[in-house]
Amino acid sequence: MGRSPCCEKAHTNKGAWTKEEDQRLVAYIKAHGEGCWRSLPKAAGLLRCGKSCRLRWINYLRPDLKRGNIYPGGGRRRHQAPPGLGNKWSLIAAQLPGRTDNEIKNYWNTHIKRRLIARGIDPRTHQPASAAADVPPPPPPPPRKE
Repeated sequence: MGRSPCCEKAHTNKGAWTKEEDQRLVAYIKAHGEGCWRSLPKAAGLLRCGKSCRLRWINYLRPDLKRGNIYPGGGRRRHQAPPGLGNKWSLIAAQLPGRTDNEIKNYWNTHIKRRLIARGIDPRTHQPASAAADVPPPPPPPPRKE
């Protein structure tokens, strides 16, 4: 007894979105707002899954999305995020209006992480890589009693 499937797999489009589909989705959301994503495709006349519509809207079609360089200074602001955020991409993206958590994650993994490694800095701890290697591994868990 699980949740019913989000869509009929046999009657949905997969793959790249067309301009017409984008226009239909944008027009529907402008007229009716973001409602129930599961019922939106049928109401908007789209042969897509609700999840696909939600992701398309959030990551590509929202009018408040920004494009281009995330950080004008070349990525230095990521290091100024409040301590303890780690890789909580949605919390980091909340500090950058118009950016999605997926976009922040991709930027980190393709740009900033490589720069840190090239400079000899451990991307997880932001300490010199040699210092991170000196940290002993955590102790093994105690044996289980059966």
